[in-house]
This record gives sequence, C-alpha cells and structure tokens, in this order.
Amino acid sequence: MNNLFIFVFVFIIFIGIACYFYYDIFNMIYNEKVKPVIEKFNRTKNVKKNIVWTYIEDPIFYNNDYDIQLLVRSKNIPTLLKFCLRILQNKFNKTMNSLYVVTPFNVKKYLPDFPIEMNADSKYSIKFRVDLLAASLLEKYGGLFISPGTVVLQDLDEILYNLNNKYDLITFGGSIRNINSCNDALNPGNYVIAAKPNNPVIVDYRKKMLRNLYDQGYTDKLISEDLLSYSLQSIKPKSYFHFNCEYTGNVNNINHIVSLEEYFGYEPIRFKNKDNLIFIALPYDLILYDIDYKWVNNLSEEQFIEANTNITEIISKEVYKIK
Repeated sequence: MNNLFIFVFVFIIFIGIACYFYYDIFNMIYNEKVKPVIEKFNRTKNVKKNIVWTYIEDPIFYNNDYDIQLLVRSKNIPTLLKFCLRILQNKFNKTMNSLYVVTPFNVKKYLPDFPIEMNADSKYSIKFRVDLLAASLLEKYGGLFISPGTVVLQDLDEILYNLNNKYDLITFGGSIRNINSCNDALNPGNYVIAAKPNNPVIVDYRKKMLRNLYDQGYTDKLISEDLLSYSLQSIKPKSYFHFNCEYTGNVNNINHIVSLEEYFGYEPIRFKNKDNLIFIALPYDLILYDIDYKWVNNLSEEQFIEANTNITEIISKEVYKIK
C-alpha cells in the first residue's frame, strides 16, 4: 500500500513538472516565434495601403485603336514608357502598396469631375495635364505620383513608409526653370511627388493651376513647377522632406544639369552621386513630341536594348533585373 501511494505521489509530481515545462516552453516559443508573426499579420491587415500613381497615354502620332495592358506589348505605347512602367511595378512591396495606372479611359473613375480632357488631342500640353492630374489624385487619395518616363532605380518602400509615418509631403529634384534649385526645398521638381490626402500645399497647388488655366486660357508647360514653388513658399509646411538633385539624376558631379542630349548620347554621364540615385525623371513631353527624339518612340524592344545610349542602357539593365 505504501509503495502504491509513493508511486501515485511520484507520478503526480512528474505530471506537474512535465506540465510546467511544457507550458513554459510553449509560452516561450509562442512569445518568440508565433506571437510576432500574428502581430505582424494584424498590423499588415489593418494598415491602409499607399497608392503609387502613374499615367500613360498614346502619343498623338500613334494609331488611336488603343488597348493598353500593363506589362504586355502594345503597339501604341513607346518601348521607353512601357519599360519604365515594368520597372516601376517591381520597385515596392505589393503587400503594403498598390500601383494604379491612370489612362485617358479610366481617369473619370478616380476623378469624376476632372476639368479637362486627358488625351493626346487636348489643347493643353501633356506636361501641364499630367501635373494637374497628379495634384488632383494626391489631394483626393494621397500616395506617390510618378510621371511617365521616370526610371525608378531603388525600392520605394522607405519613401512610402516615411509618407505613412514621418512626413505629409515629400518632393524630389529641382525646378527645370530655376537652375540653382537643386538644393532648394522651396523650388523642387514636380515629376515625382508624395503627399498625404488633403495636404495643404497640394490643395493650394491644384487651385493655383486651375486659376492659371481659367484666367490665362492657355498654359505654359513649365508653369506648374513655378506654382508648386509658390505654394511651398506661402504655406511653409513643417512635416515636409525634400530629396535634392543627386537623388533624381538632374545634375552631374560638377553640378551641371544633365541634358536630354547627354541621356541619349554615348559619353558616360558622371552623376553627382550614382549610389544615391532613386529616380531619373526624364522630360517625357520632349521625348514624345520633340522631333529630335521621334526615333526613340519608334524603337522595338530589341532595337531599344541595342541602342546602347546612356539612358537605354540604364533602363535595359533595370528590366534585365526583373525576375
């Protein structure tokens, strides 16, 4: 009887010790391995996705029998724009961010009251139209707007994270008209802009563009950069960050503006800081409609890759990286 009692007593103690170690080890594994995964999933599920915006349309000299499919060859879209779009799609985390490609056919879906026609037949320059579109989208939805023909060279996740958590407005590069603007946060370029919805600078910027449109009856294609500068200067935003020209390929190592001729030339470009390049914001309006660059728009993919100019090499290398 005593032996049975001792056996039962030892068995109970053994079960107690086993349960203690089991739950202790289980809790340790849960806290270290399982719980962080669940919390990360919940954070991801509850975070509102940022939107990366871009725009694309047929140049007026193409056949208007139009059927654009993202990342699929379309006879109406120049290879340069198509490649830039393909690169862009692979430069951010799809779980946290979404890419929206706006075209003349879906612009009313996002902006039902957009005041001008967005197509190549418009009487307004493509640069002004795209700038007004960008301001309108950012005011309503927020996100990161990237103009067509912009080559994205680095992941955009950090910029999008900073937009969510640190800044209400982020700008890049310098104003084309102001040659001394590369380090001037109040005179940025407007090919790439990131903003939260209803940002006061973007709201004022859009209003200034519309006022110019209605008061003047015509638009200088570079006026929108000036108007963005005026909005920044008058509002003086606090939650604002600016990336200077060494991040956008605007200047070389002696602070001279890199021209479109250099991009389509063969002499290597000595960027101010090649490792810092996030974007190369090309003047897409000149590429599409300047007679000197008509040849670029007629290149097939194979011809584009074999052209071996500075910019076609840069773009081709980025396309080659895509898996």
